[in-house]
Amino acid sequence: MCNLKCANSFEMTLLQPIDKYRAKQYLIYAIVISLLHVGVEYVVRLKSGDPQAFLPLIIRSVIAAILIALSIVVHEMVSKEKFVQKPFLYLVLVRTTVYTLVISFWLTIINGIWQIITNQYSFKEGILDYLQDEAYPINLITIFVIMLLGLTALQINGLHRKGELVNFILGRYHQPKEVSRAFAFIDLKNSTSMAEKLGHYQFGLFLKDYYSDLTNAIWSTKAEIYQYVGDEIILSWPKETGFTKNNIVQCVLQMEKDIRSKEVLYLEKFGFLPQFRTGAHYGKVLVTWVGEIKKEIVYVGDVLNTTARIQEDCKRLNHDFLMSEEIAKRLSPSSQFTLQFQEEIILRGKERGVKLYALEK
Repeated sequence: MCNLKCANSFEMTLLQPIDKYRAKQYLIYAIVISLLHVGVEYVVRLKSGDPQAFLPLIIRSVIAAILIALSIVVHEMVSKEKFVQKPFLYLVLVRTTVYTLVISFWLTIINGIWQIITNQYSFKEGILDYLQDEAYPINLITIFVIMLLGLTALQINGLHRKGELVNFILGRYHQPKEVSRAFAFIDLKNSTSMAEKLGHYQFGLFLKDYYSDLTNAIWSTKAEIYQYVGDEIILSWPKETGFTKNNIVQCVLQMEKDIRSKEVLYLEKFGFLPQFRTGAHYGKVLVTWVGEIKKEIVYVGDVLNTTARIQEDCKRLNHDFLMSEEIAKRLSPSSQFTLQFQEEIILRGKERGVKLYALEK
């Protein structure tokens, strides 16, 4: 019976709708790579004495890019469990190989169809002509190298917060700068008792699975991971994305939904289902680079201290999601939740209070 439930839970996870934000990113990447491919193939064909018009090359490549992007998105959704917590070399080499084969397949098919349209060859003859062309191995090597470099860069970038590597290269925030950002402190409930019952090793595996299962919600709501602090994760949004479509709230709701969808797996593996409390606040902070041996972008200001205090008050007020008035007044009306005023807290050393609102689903 448990195996059937596990299978059903796994099937539900795979059948979730493909995230539009992720699909859009893959589409952009595919189009950029296809345009690079167009440039390389056009130059190669000019030198080979078999020139082709530039516009037909672009049309074929853009069509192929759309098909490639969709294929890669489907592949990632179906095989995402296989890539969770895998070594760096495994992730890069396997994905590079798969993506190269997918790209090569669609380019071959598109070229075969193109030969039919131009009435030069049959579909089979068009494919054979493309595969036997001297440009094919060059295309294949070029695609492999581009994918290898691109995926390596993405994996390395994953060691940093979203946009941190780009910001460092462009020299942003080397001098303190004031910005407006929303923060959410998400703390795991009963983590001490869980750690005692599971032991350090099992609890470490539990946290890895837990943080991994929050990824889709973070990605789809354009949240930025500011820090992992033990069993707490701190998320951040700039004003432009945090309140768009109520991303701050939607992120937490999606996290809860994703965790619940794997309830059977968690109970079978660890005996616990993760639950968490969230505190959210919005305001102005200073952002700057710090450190020499290890460089990092940090946010400094009362907003973070206030957010931490709000999260701590979740337990006292018996609510799983508390937010400040600064967050509440910027959210759009929704049928998914309502906001209930709780109280006004006065922080130490401050004269102005912070009004707290609870999220009611």
